[in-house]
Amino acid sequence: MVRTIQEILRIPPRTRALASARAMTSVFTPDADTSPYQCQTPKVELDEMNPPLKALAGRQLWAARQSLAMNWTQPDDIPQDTLNRILWWDAKGWNTPYPRLR
Repeated sequence: MVRTIQEILRIPPRTRALASARAMTSVFTPDADTSPYQCQTPKVELDEMNPPLKALAGRQLWAARQSLAMNWTQPDDIPQDTLNRILWWDAKGWNTPYPRLR
């Protein structure tokens, strides 16, 4: 990013690392795309994503109860280990063992 800024403002690189860094010009196109974007509507209903507690069992029920008990107004107040486990099982499958530290 710094190399790209230097090229735009024509500032010579001050270190060897900046001199050898690749500019981000390959990421951008030479012409701007001014076509309007297409807004996508969600394909999953909110009720489908978050089923009621009575429809859950096992780890999913435990995760839902833990999530409801968390204080989401203060992000630093959320127990990290519990949230990490919930996110792990949600992404990897509720029957996948949580990794252990060695």
